[in-house]
Amino acid sequence: MRKIFSLFIALFLFSPAFAQGKKNVIFVVADGGGPAAMGLLLQYARYAQNSPYADRTSNMEKLFSASNLGIVLNATKETIVSDSAAAGTHMAKGTLTYPEYLGMGADGQIGESLMKKAQKLGMATGLVTDVYLSDATPAAYAAGTDSRRKYEEISLSLLNSGADVLLGGGLNYFISDQDLQDDRYSGIFKKVPYRKDLEPALQNGLFQKLITSGYPLVFDKKGLKKAKNKKLIGLFGASAIQYSVNPAEYAPNLKEMTEKAIEILSKNEKGFFLMVEAGALDWMLHDNDQGAALAELLELDETLGYIKQWADDNPDTMVIVTADHDTGGFGFQYRKVKGEELNLKQEQGYPLYDKKDYSVKSNLDIIAKQTKMQRDMRAEFEALGEKRQTPKAIQDYLKANMGYELPLDVIEDKGDFEDSLKEVNKRLGVVWSTGNHTGSPLFVSFYGSGAPEKPGVLHNTEINKIIEGFLYDGK
Repeated sequence: MRKIFSLFIALFLFSPAFAQGKKNVIFVVADGGGPAAMGLLLQYARYAQNSPYADRTSNMEKLFSASNLGIVLNATKETIVSDSAAAGTHMAKGTLTYPEYLGMGADGQIGESLMKKAQKLGMATGLVTDVYLSDATPAAYAAGTDSRRKYEEISLSLLNSGADVLLGGGLNYFISDQDLQDDRYSGIFKKVPYRKDLEPALQNGLFQKLITSGYPLVFDKKGLKKAKNKKLIGLFGASAIQYSVNPAEYAPNLKEMTEKAIEILSKNEKGFFLMVEAGALDWMLHDNDQGAALAELLELDETLGYIKQWADDNPDTMVIVTADHDTGGFGFQYRKVKGEELNLKQEQGYPLYDKKDYSVKSNLDIIAKQTKMQRDMRAEFEALGEKRQTPKAIQDYLKANMGYELPLDVIEDKGDFEDSLKEVNKRLGVVWSTGNHTGSPLFVSFYGSGAPEKPGVLHNTEINKIIEGFLYDGK
């Protein structure tokens, strides 16, 4: 009996799920994803007539419902509103700082990031983003500078970071015009599917260092899928990767990059630290583009579904989901309806309450029908030329790309495409408070191993401390 008991204890202690000291951290940042933006996804899954979720429950909701939820404040040293650089620094390094500072505290000190601390523990590390790797959120784990715009310095810091996996967009931020014109590299650039979009961002390029860094380098989905090495750099866009509302065939999505990162990093017997950023979401929220933002949220949600399942299968894993700040101040509103619109809605049996439109749930289906970014719609329609920009052309174009048929007399009254587009958004009940960031409090979700029981209200520097405590616990 004693021998059997001893054998049981040995198997328990040394089985993969309970391997002493092994820990994994998957830290997901929805850039710009304040509560209302996340709420767009949650409500779309539940209430849209054509919800793509059979059980009308998003992966985000499933994860949140099974998590320990808290509220996050993100004020900087002196300001209520934060940018991604300060917020990224708060979470990556746990030090309070100023807007525009990247990886550097307000005291000018450059501390160690969670990624560096994980490396010192022998863990594998990686950064994944669907915007450019030298942007604030991923770069906060590698760089230390008083300006997020020092791209030469930041990109070099990424290459010297020791990360095992770097996946995202941003080839522009590793090259100069001289690199692009250098005959030595012409064969490599021919393999870049987005080479026509390249606009080098550096004065003194880093391309030679990039290709001799010891990392396999891939530029498309096919190369990502084939990669089998223990280290990898993937650059899948000149700046951001092609947006989810109209994706490029050659580019991997956020889930595919996350899958490959975890495939590589999980081979490390001591575990891994991985930061995953849904960065394009912030760009769509800056544009006040609800349809494109929903497409990014759906891509994030697919990624969360994969991460949750992986964490369930690997119980030594902590998953954290939060935002760095809110962007846009998105919301749905009610509004008073009058005149011809009131008569039309009453004739159609449209639900009004005291002659007010409270934004019906079917609007969520219309938002999901959008097939192009609103900025691209404006540019394309402008390019038609004045003679072709008729009210009927506006009506047809909006119907084809937004799924909403605005009455012709309304378009004639509005006079141009931009005002007609604004009218569609208004009738969907969509409002935005700004094209910039707000100081809104945020959600944070802790799931899996080491999740704090009652997170409560945190400053985002405290998220860093919770993750750090998990990394060092038992080590």
